[in-house]
Amino acid sequence: MEMRAVEDIAIGQDLTPPLPPLAVVLNDSALSSHCSACFSTLPPHPFFPTTLQNLSHVPKNIPTPLYCSPRCSSIDSPLHFSSGEPYLLSLFLQSPPATWDDSSDLRLSLRLLYIFREHLKECSFLPSFPGSTTSERRLLLGGKKDYSFQQNQNVAGPDDYLENKEEQRENMKSCCHNDIVMERIAGLMTNRERLIFGENRKDQFRGSYEEDNLKENRENREGSCESTESVSERIREGAELMAKARRMCLDEDGNVEKQEEFVVEEMVLCLVLTNAVEVQDKSGCSTGVAVYGTAISWINHSCSPNACYRFSLGLENNEQPRLRIVSAAKMLDPGNGNCLMMEGDFQHPFSEQNLYGPRIIVRSIKAVNKGEEVTIAYTDLLQPKEMRQAELWLKYRFSCRCQRCVALPKTYVDYALQALSAANSDSPKSTINKMEKLSLNFDDAINDYLSHGDPKSCCMKLEHLLSHGQLLDELLEPKEAKSPPKLKMHPFHHLSLDAYTTLASAYKVQASDLLALNYEAGSLKLEAFNMYKTSAAYSLLLAGAVDHLFMFESALVASVANFWINAGESLLSLARSSLWDSFLNPGPNHIEFSSFLTQKCNWCCLTDTSGPNLMQLEEIKRQISNCIANKTSQVWGMLASESNFLRLIQNPIDFSWLASAETSTGLHLHVAEPVVEKGCIPLKAGACNDEVGMNLILLGIHCLRYGRLLSAICFGLSAERTTTQLIEFFKESG
Repeated sequence: MEMRAVEDIAIGQDLTPPLPPLAVVLNDSALSSHCSACFSTLPPHPFFPTTLQNLSHVPKNIPTPLYCSPRCSSIDSPLHFSSGEPYLLSLFLQSPPATWDDSSDLRLSLRLLYIFREHLKECSFLPSFPGSTTSERRLLLGGKKDYSFQQNQNVAGPDDYLENKEEQRENMKSCCHNDIVMERIAGLMTNRERLIFGENRKDQFRGSYEEDNLKENRENREGSCESTESVSERIREGAELMAKARRMCLDEDGNVEKQEEFVVEEMVLCLVLTNAVEVQDKSGCSTGVAVYGTAISWINHSCSPNACYRFSLGLENNEQPRLRIVSAAKMLDPGNGNCLMMEGDFQHPFSEQNLYGPRIIVRSIKAVNKGEEVTIAYTDLLQPKEMRQAELWLKYRFSCRCQRCVALPKTYVDYALQALSAANSDSPKSTINKMEKLSLNFDDAINDYLSHGDPKSCCMKLEHLLSHGQLLDELLEPKEAKSPPKLKMHPFHHLSLDAYTTLASAYKVQASDLLALNYEAGSLKLEAFNMYKTSAAYSLLLAGAVDHLFMFESALVASVANFWINAGESLLSLARSSLWDSFLNPGPNHIEFSSFLTQKCNWCCLTDTSGPNLMQLEEIKRQISNCIANKTSQVWGMLASESNFLRLIQNPIDFSWLASAETSTGLHLHVAEPVVEKGCIPLKAGACNDEVGMNLILLGIHCLRYGRLLSAICFGLSAERTTTQLIEFFKESG
């Protein structure tokens, strides 16, 4: 399926009104901090489920949903208990499944099963296919009790869903097109056969005619055997747990012996894995998962999408837009009565109360013409092509054929994400082997921080990998002669970007840990201050590198907006830090920050509180990029002084210094010479004075405002709101 625009739509416009979910659950880790109904942060004294006292048979000592209000409790509690969630949580805690770390997908599937069973019994939510019977609908939806295939009238087993039983027995692992009844529920694809049995259909890769793409498709198929087995095992283990929980909820024996007894659970779980959306809070942290209707689930993926989505808690005060997208089938034939479903045909029974779950809004990040397909991203767009394809195949069993993926030669952004420094002169085969080892080393270093809580080891390893392409122990091996430091990893390589993200966080954590030991110790304060500097420097480098890629792929707007905001906050936190008192007298804490908010910048229009016209975005991006590059040159020497790798970066915003060094990589950098402000004199490395503090503030404000400007495209933030947020940020950091 696909969705298309019903009219011409400009950049930064809502394509849908806030749409409620069909079902939604919190992640296990968020059950004690967020409301299970509306996903808002819990008050100090949250409310418990309203029906808990009436269910004495509910398992004890399991996580209990909490709510922000009695109304939220009354909306969500019945669904929580009736779907069998408490029993699944109990089973999950008693014997943790080997393939599931979090129960959210399973709980979401249970909720959908209950909703489908209770609220679609009399609805013709599936198209009428020849041979479709009441027993088949009962099998699909379940009844008050779930009977096995053998107990359903006219249904002997899964084979009965095919016209040719012998073909099913011979090709059980194929995704047969005749398996139509199991293909969709409420218009949403289950994808069960592809996820569980793998792919073996002749038409799976139709349209992939180019030799290069055929080769990639063969590699995907050859490498999918092991992943298919692990995915299949995971689905079956999860579906079996769901079946046990549902039987226990109905006061039945929880034993499930045959796979035929939990096929329905498999179908709905596969539907969730295929259609669920990760719900994120304002900071970008995942809080839960949700399944939305066809207006969202029918939007296809692209690695260069023209739309994104955001979440809204409750009702928004502004005027709600109408639905501006429609299914391609309905657009081509408005009178077609055989379309599967459209938004409005089925919604969650509590959605009209405007409190159940976070609502989703689709928004254009590019101009969309009438009749043009609307697409979003299912994966991280800052991954190179091969990684994106592998992830899409593993999760959804399709190979992307978007314009970015089929481009020959590869797009500039995809080349940049895999580029090596010109200092690498190895043969292609040797380079591939070394990159595989290097990738493992990067993963190991990042794992030290994320999994083992060792930011110091992580920082040390990543610094050496970025600077030398190898670890410290490899550097200590005897060599005939020492060579000057050279960049082995290209600044735009996807591993470099991952390293910048990790280092910005790890250095900040190290600094906080040092100050927690003994805040009064002068040597520790100096070391912590240097770590805060390095953290801010990596945040700035990450924003600058991704912004360079953004100039050639506008679909990266959400990522680059987030990185600029993080960089701005990091720089302003550094400028406001009380640690400056150790090096300056008076320090920047004595500066009146509010004066900076009202100053007009002579080099860009970013201080206009009226907000820029999105139609002039390209000119605004050019202006602000030049302005930030010039201001960065004033402070970069000080920020980068404590890192060997950062000292190799001449300017993290203006990459024109890389152009002459990259002629042998095949990556010809497209960079423009920045306009240099008069009187612009770079500060010496390590210098800390009042001028540095003021420049940090100015740079931080520009980064933050630029990030908010780009966020307006994705999320609709106004310039006035940006100024208010800046003032609040200063109050909090002060």
